[in-house]
Amino acid sequence: MINLEGFGFEAPAGFRTEEVTVGLRMGPPNSGPGPSFMLQSKAARQGATFEELVSETMVELAATIGNIKNLTQGAITFTDGGTGAVLAYNFPTQAGDMRQYFVMRLSAGRLCNITLTLPQSALTDSNASMFMKAIASLKAL
Repeated sequence: MINLEGFGFEAPAGFRTEEVTVGLRMGPPNSGPGPSFMLQSKAARQGATFEELVSETMVELAATIGNIKNLTQGAITFTDGGTGAVLAYNFPTQAGDMRQYFVMRLSAGRLCNITLTLPQSALTDSNASMFMKAIASLKAL
């Protein structure tokens, strides 16, 4: 059984999970833009190296996010010792500039992406530390 926040789903025999996406938001509903996480796990493109996947993602982000600014790439070490990449950038919205961190980790042929989005004006040293600690907790099972 797959648990989906108050719903359960039992797939017929022979089906396997191919892709999972989970969205998390901080703050009350309909309160405007607030910090949010999107987590996605999916099969990685067969034969692709992690570096290729990161590079392709950077190209895709630059091509699809209007007025993207300050696109940078860095490395991250997760608390279980695994490594990954962090892509960081800003983009304008009607509600003001947003800051987004796109984190990637490859393990056993699966790619996990975590996207943290929040208003640039809401980013503080304190909550940045809290957010990065949560992101770093991603572990391969």
